[in-house]
Amino acid sequence: MSTHKKTNKNKQQLKIDITSDNICPWCYIGKRRLENALSQINLSNINLSINWYPFELDPNLPRDGSVMKIDRYKEKFRKSFIRENLSEIIEIGKQEGIHFSCGGKIGSTFDSHRLLYYVKQEENGEKKQNDLIDVLFRAYFEQEQDLSDHKVLIKLAEEIGFDSNKIKEFLQSDQYKKEVEQEINQSREGDISRVPHFRINDRIELSGAQHPPIFIQAFRKAGLQFKTKQVNSYIYF
Repeated sequence: MSTHKKTNKNKQQLKIDITSDNICPWCYIGKRRLENALSQINLSNINLSINWYPFELDPNLPRDGSVMKIDRYKEKFRKSFIRENLSEIIEIGKQEGIHFSCGGKIGSTFDSHRLLYYVKQEENGEKKQNDLIDVLFRAYFEQEQDLSDHKVLIKLAEEIGFDSNKIKEFLQSDQYKKEVEQEINQSREGDISRVPHFRINDRIELSGAQHPPIFIQAFRKAGLQFKTKQVNSYIYF
């Protein structure tokens, strides 16, 4: 007897829960590599579900302002570490179709996580959450935009079809602050110390921006059966 999780349509279930921070370059890289892995398998008999959960790499970043990104790096890391790691990230990003830029400002990511939680509660929330994470990553890493700035968040939400006035009202409120804080605390209490972190079908856990073959192996370990295919494009979720 098959032990695979099935829906009413007799499809296998692939549920991927991702813990991430919106200013984490390896989270952006990990997302692209996951997309690459998914593009290599036949999803016709698989119900795919992808959900994002919050993490704060730098919880001490200001919520009521921002600082220059490079200045914050200098406060936290040695010059040699910055030079070597930024060069590595930029080069790896190119391989994944990401054009990393180190300019711009950085501030708290809390409200951007709160916005991700907000859109998830809407109709077709899972898709909207994945659409928003994509524009958040691109805005911060490739367009030098400040994700602590409510004007930026409102504009990005507009890009995926949300009303700017409703988003402004939401961001100025306290809605979902407790829920997001609880999810952040749950991640820490669950021994997640680095991101990205991937939980597959509540059975297999991966940490870091793994390469596509590792994801494919993890899908199989989680109980899925599928054939791989050779493709030249990613599936963007």
